[in-house]
Amino acid sequence: MNGILVINKPTGISSHDCVNIIRKAMKTKKVGHAGTLDVEASGVLVLGINKGTKLLNYLNQDDKTYRFDVVFGITTDTLDHAGAITDEQPLQSPPDIDAALPKFIGTYTQMPPAYSAVKVGGKKLYEYAREGKPIPEVNARDLTVHELYRTTPVVFDEGRATCGFYLRASKGIYVRQLASDLAETLGTVAHTTAIHRVAAGDFTIDEAIDLDHVNANTPLISLANALRSMPEKQVAGDDLFKAKHGQPLRINADVAQLKIVDERGKLVAIYERKETDYRAKNVFA
Repeated sequence: MNGILVINKPTGISSHDCVNIIRKAMKTKKVGHAGTLDVEASGVLVLGINKGTKLLNYLNQDDKTYRFDVVFGITTDTLDHAGAITDEQPLQSPPDIDAALPKFIGTYTQMPPAYSAVKVGGKKLYEYAREGKPIPEVNARDLTVHELYRTTPVVFDEGRATCGFYLRASKGIYVRQLASDLAETLGTVAHTTAIHRVAAGDFTIDEAIDLDHVNANTPLISLANALRSMPEKQVAGDDLFKAKHGQPLRINADVAQLKIVDERGKLVAIYERKETDYRAKNVFA
């Protein structure tokens, strides 16, 4: 009952709702998620079960990949299909979307949307928005967009343009806001009609389990296998004893972090390089 579970979150429920559902289904209280997924978004949500929660800070740093659909020419207060219409700017002709996309590749500075879970003064922005109160100022975020391209033809009808996109970006990006920023460069407004996360780091939608299929016997991804991209060092004897007790290790390696495993491949600890040796960050034994 220690490991990582990848689920295919449905639309209409929050990431925290998923955590509560998994707690009941797996009969354990210690469940957390690596990276919030919008209520109206679906797809890959990575959950830590029991000791797996210790890995969430590492897994949350990973890039996220999305497929999403956008309507240009009309927008809502939430920047997605669930919100109330706030503005319409009919297009006179199909916009040159492909020409605008390269502007977002690389470093992309984004202001979190009003309807987001960013906290100010212990309160989430969407709580201010729902109460009709002024939205507090927040700092823009410097993100990285690795890939962004159109995946479907642009359909133009009655002043509106619709198409789909593929996005791979650093953690913390709001796809709804990206769609709005893209529309602004095209001289119009927009909102998303569907957002589907197809990957979170090394975890893909192909291995995700539907939420209603999870039960107490659902197999988990082991702690060691969950850290797929982290370099591994197998230890035995005296070094294994030291690792189990969080003592410094002298390891011939040149990486910032190492997952330490025993002879069976079971995760013992995560170590970080500190000058001449490696020091324990998290111990699982």
